[in-house]
Amino acid sequence: VKVKDKSQFQMVFNITPFYGESGGQVGDTGVLIGIRNSEVIQVIDTQKENDLIIHIVDKYPSDNLQAFTAKVDKSKRQDTACNHSATHLLHAALKQVLGQHVAQKGSLVHAHALRFDFSHFSKVTDEELNQIEQIVNDKIKAQIALNEQRMVTIQKAVDELGATALFGEKYGDVVRVITFDSDYSIELCGGTHIDN
Repeated sequence: VKVKDKSQFQMVFNITPFYGESGGQVGDTGVLIGIRNSEVIQVIDTQKENDLIIHIVDKYPSDNLQAFTAKVDKSKRQDTACNHSATHLLHAALKQVLGQHVAQKGSLVHAHALRFDFSHFSKVTDEELNQIEQIVNDKIKAQIALNEQRMVTIQKAVDELGATALFGEKYGDVVRVITFDSDYSIELCGGTHIDN
């Protein structure tokens, strides 16, 4: 594939620690290291397509039949996970301050910032913004432990646990539930998060 006159290649593995862009969270970057020849290949992006994790790389490996060690850029992943967890805290704070009608309509989560799109019937006032910011900061300072539940049926997640399912997102019969305080934020989510 040619992108801005540079060649990029796509690699798919049977297993990978890389997160493919999904649900507003950007894909991981990092390196692939050849087991036989120690060749280092930069992963410049990771995408998810048809349930495959596609590693976008800067060069084609000289030996594509060898095994590779896959190393995610830990710093970028950690910063992105912090911002992703913050979107969950923000979503709950928006509902608390503006009302339960608030629904996420989109987001962008990367290492440097987050963007959170939501529906509301009027402009958010400065007072409301300050209140939302205070709630989110208080939740961060409280160091609420992440409660991650995997392999939960969607019916149980929504009906029994009270998880928020985002309109327009496609969920399977079995989901992952991310909770930061069961009285505050419970959402279905496939992204990366921090421990507290």
